[in-house]
Amino acid sequence: MKVKEVTNPEEQLGLLRVIIDNTWSAIQQQADAHARQKASQPLAKPKAKAPKPPKKAPHVPKPQPLAKPKAPYPAMPQPAMKSTIGRAVYKQPQPSIGAPKQTATSPSNQPNASLSSLEKDEMLSLPRGALPKPL
Repeated sequence: MKVKEVTNPEEQLGLLRVIIDNTWSAIQQQADAHARQKASQPLAKPKAKAPKPPKKAPHVPKPQPLAKPKAPYPAMPQPAMKSTIGRAVYKQPQPSIGAPKQTATSPSNQPNASLSSLEKDEMLSLPRGALPKPL
């Protein structure tokens, strides 16, 4: 029977109420049957999980030590300092047999050989970052 077949609105509401009540009672019966079925099954005890052994860290080999760099030049002996009555005296190191001799530098090797002493004084008196006057 369809709800629209009933012409009276009060009868339509009554029919709808019967349908809804029957639907909810069927749902309630299914829920009760499910609860009884679940209650009749024995409760399974949860198994205690065995503790897992801790994982070991992966083995990493020790790094190889770096080779010590060879000194490009033999070590020069440190000059000995003597203290005599409040002042230090510097002792010249003895030149080794294979050491090159120092020669006097020629004026052409010096970077500012072409500048006169007056020009050198002007250059030294300039503030830091200032440019000299053009020639």
